Amino acid sequence: MKKQELDTRITETAKALLSYCRVRTASSFEAEDLAQDIIVEIYKSVDNLRNEEAFYRFMWAVAGNVYKQWCKNKAKNKIYPLSEDLLAEESIEEEKGDIFLLRRELTLLAKKYRRAVILYYIENKSCSEIAQILSISESMVKYLLFKSRQLLKEGMVMERNYGEQSYNPKSLSLLFWGKGE
Repeated sequence: MKKQELDTRITETAKALLSYCRVRTASSFEAEDLAQDIIVEIYKSVDNLRNEEAFYRFMWAVAGNVYKQWCKNKAKNKIYPLSEDLLAEESIEEEKGDIFLLRRELTLLAKKYRRAVILYYIENKSCSEIAQILSISESMVKYLLFKSRQLLKEGMVMERNYGEQSYNPKSLSLLFWGKGE
């Protein structure tokens, strides 16, 4: 069979082939891929065609064989997604740890840094609004946010060693000497 005649016959049956593939696949992308595979295989196998009048029977036989092979390959390479529960549990545990670290580091920040971070990230204020609230320049707000991010990053990766004072603080007593003038 001549290439031009083969091209014409395949063009005539392209819609039927695509419909065949769409019925058998889950998405239009898979259908197009399968149809392309079938057409490529027809071009490769056309030399085995003995009777040109039996082209359509030959084409559908090739389509069936390619589809069977496609199903086998798909079954071999089947991807089983992890259940959402497993992924959620892991990410929740990681998030809890990260949130704990972030809160800890926020409490350890100086008041001006902490206030700027809370206004910007939690209360969604702009730099100009924060500048008005804190009565500082906008560039100072940007500096405070920059420095806060640095301190938070450093603190979150740092391992802090807390002594007995962290969980069992001693009482503080103030002693005054002198007249107190």
